[in-house]
Amino acid sequence: MALLNESLWRTRFGADEQIVGRTINLDGTAYTVVGVMPANIRYPRADVWTPFALDSEVFSTHSPRWTLLTLIARLKPGVTIAQAQSNLQVLIHQMDQQYPPEAARFRAGARADVVPLHDVLVHDVRSQLLILLGAVGLVLLIACANVANLLLSRSASRSREIAIRAALGAGRRRLIRQMLIESLLLATTGGALGLVSGLWGTQLLKQLIPPSLPSTLTLEWKTFVFVAALAIFSVLLFGLAPALMASIVDVNEALKNGPVARQYKSARLRSFLVLGEISLSLVLLSGAGLLVRSFLHLSQVELGFEPGNLLLATVQRPLTLGDSSQQHAVFFSEATDRIRALPGVLQVAATRQYPLGELNNAALGLYLTDGTTYRAGTPILVDSISLDYFQTIGIRLLKGRAFEDRDSANAEAVAILSESLARHAFKDHNPLGQQFKIGPTMPQLTIVGVVSNVRNGSLDREFLPEIYVPFVQEPSFNMTFVIRSKGDPHNLASGVRQAVAGIDKNQPVSELQAMDDVLATSVAPQRFRMQLLGLFALLALALAAIGVYGVIAYSVSQRTFEIGIRMALGAERSNIFKLIVGQGVRLALGGVAIGIAVALILARLVSSFSQLLYGVDANDPPTIIVVSTVSVVVAILACYIPARRAMRVDPMIALRYE
Repeated sequence: MALLNESLWRTRFGADEQIVGRTINLDGTAYTVVGVMPANIRYPRADVWTPFALDSEVFSTHSPRWTLLTLIARLKPGVTIAQAQSNLQVLIHQMDQQYPPEAARFRAGARADVVPLHDVLVHDVRSQLLILLGAVGLVLLIACANVANLLLSRSASRSREIAIRAALGAGRRRLIRQMLIESLLLATTGGALGLVSGLWGTQLLKQLIPPSLPSTLTLEWKTFVFVAALAIFSVLLFGLAPALMASIVDVNEALKNGPVARQYKSARLRSFLVLGEISLSLVLLSGAGLLVRSFLHLSQVELGFEPGNLLLATVQRPLTLGDSSQQHAVFFSEATDRIRALPGVLQVAATRQYPLGELNNAALGLYLTDGTTYRAGTPILVDSISLDYFQTIGIRLLKGRAFEDRDSANAEAVAILSESLARHAFKDHNPLGQQFKIGPTMPQLTIVGVVSNVRNGSLDREFLPEIYVPFVQEPSFNMTFVIRSKGDPHNLASGVRQAVAGIDKNQPVSELQAMDDVLATSVAPQRFRMQLLGLFALLALALAAIGVYGVIAYSVSQRTFEIGIRMALGAERSNIFKLIVGQGVRLALGGVAIGIAVALILARLVSSFSQLLYGVDANDPPTIIVVSTVSVVVAILACYIPARRAMRVDPMIALRYE
């Protein structure tokens, strides 16, 4: 029996409604399709699921095969993770006594690790979600500070109206209620517009999400309720201070002097809010700047090969043919010749694991002929390759020779080491001609060459040590063709499929992708974090600029009389411009100082997520300098229009008005 993934059902079987009951062939074994599973299953992820018999011969104590399994279980009520792990460890000790002595070296140091499935699914995205949540929170605070500034300015300009209401008998509680109701209307309107924008923003976000994250984003009714409640709560909370200040009114003074009497009372609070906006926006800008610099460093790392115009085509032969069968060598050799003959192909070779691909074969150390063992501290990759692999993919030969026709299946077993492995394992000695074993029972290999280091696994990982062996001496059922094309490598996809099918019509090509796409996928999480935090940082900077503009513009309107007096006494228009801009610059510098302090404190938290940054320190001085300069420049630009308006004040009109 077999279950199909919906994606495979649609692409391979054309969404055939009659698929249930049909027979499919997997590695030479017939399976009956009994159902189709949804495509959004994240764990366990597969194209086809088949039953696994735990009582089969493979799991008997005398079986020569040792299979690694991941077990999924549901804990009994009240049982903790620690208790489950302790109980499993006891079972492992009991199993050690049942298995034969030859299994001891495979089971040495075995232990049980019980991990919640939730942690397995979200461990690599938790930091991204936390950053997103923090960015949203900071933007919300800046928006709320803007709303509070707006309400403060509005309440100050309505002092005469409020005084009249108070004179007519309105109590303080009633005045506060009126202000809060107005804030509630503002929150309702803003929340509705935000939800409409959220529908559009969700579609945009889906385009940015990398394949490693779930892209099935939907706005549920719970989301709408939460957003509405948060908007109402935020505006009511930040509207409370303006409402309280507006309710404290001296009726006689307000009716006699009008709004001028209250022009300086809320100025300090408004300035404080603007300082907070600038500081919070600088924190977001600093985070975005660090991610940008990290992404640029990651994009410029040395790869060790030439990725341009490379097509990767992975083929997995049936396991029924055996893992070391020479049939694999014959098949892949013929497929290589057929692909080489395709129009547009410059070079072609085969490899067991291509750069930046999944790591599927590694050794723990090198057993040298002098009796010592070299252990690198990291996995030592073991890669089977065909002839011309180094030339095809662009890996430089540093010493010795590449594999040749004389390195046949019956010839002396040879190997080529990466530069880092040769340097650390043999230090000052010449590695050429040296011999070693990958395992105590493995055949002895003679080193015939040394090549440059290549990035494997991911770009943010240091070069892993690597051993290359000829494919004919170490055949594998799973190989990837590396094809160098004259033009767009995607144009060769159909030809490669036909070439493989020409040898075995039942043999599919499981993966076809350009190396450029592999590179893009490897940096997709970093690009996503950079783009998302960058968008929030720009939004925060825009909101902070609006806040600065609002405060300076309101200050200019309240200081019209003062500006008129200054100009009547001989002040130049340039002096007025400097006066207004200077006020904005002081706010910006104060906010930048606070923001830098907060950013340096939060840098410790960012540095704890080692996967977030690459090649840049969390306290990177250039980033701090650039974002601080940007914040000050934006603040100055926000002051420009109010300053120009102040320069055009007519002293006679201003004095007559007052």
